[in-house]
Amino acid sequence: MEMKEHTQELFLFAEMSQGKEYAFDFFFNYYYPGLCVYAQNMFSLPEEEAKNVVQDVFLKFWNDRKKISINSSVRSYLFVAVKNKSLDYLKKNKSQGKNIELEGKELPEESIDAYIYSELQTLFDESLGKLPARCREVFELSRFEGLKNREIAQRLDISEKTVENQMTKALRILKVELKDYLPLFLLFEAFHFFK
Repeated sequence: MEMKEHTQELFLFAEMSQGKEYAFDFFFNYYYPGLCVYAQNMFSLPEEEAKNVVQDVFLKFWNDRKKISINSSVRSYLFVAVKNKSLDYLKKNKSQGKNIELEGKELPEESIDAYIYSELQTLFDESLGKLPARCREVFELSRFEGLKNREIAQRLDISEKTVENQMTKALRILKVELKDYLPLFLLFEAFHFFK
C-alpha cells in the first residue's frame, strides 16, 4: 500500500473512532467483497457463512472502534480479524459434529494483496468468458493489445461505430457481472478499463 493511501486509511480510522459513520461506510464498501472472497476461498466457508463472518467482523470493528488501536494498516487488521473469525467458525462447527474440514491456511500479511489480486483475476476471467464472441474480441483488442477504435475496425473489417457499440456493451456487461467487486478492482488498479 502506498504511503498516501496508508495515511488516508489512518485518517479515516481516526474519524471512525470518533463515530463518523462515513469513514466506517468507506471501509465496509471498500473491503467487504474481498473479505468475503477471502473467507470463502481460504477457509472453504459457504457463501452465506462467509458473508456472516465478515459482517460480524465489521460489526465488532464499529462497536470496538474506540478500543481498537491500528498503527499500520486497516486492511491487514480486517483480514487478520476475518481469518480468526473464520477459524473460530470452523472449530465451532467441527466441535458440533458437523463434517467441516479445518482448511484454514496461514496467509502471511504480505501475501494478502497477491491473494486478492489472484482471486480478482479469476473473477474477471470468468466474467470475460460470458461476453459474446465479437464483443469479447473487440474488448481484448482494445484493452489488452491497446489498439485504437480505428485500428480495431480495420483489423476486424467493421465500422468504428460498431467497435464503439461493442466496447460499450462489454463494459456494461462486465460492470454488472463484477458490480460487487468494483471497489477492489479499482483499489488494485489492475483493471484500468473500468476508469
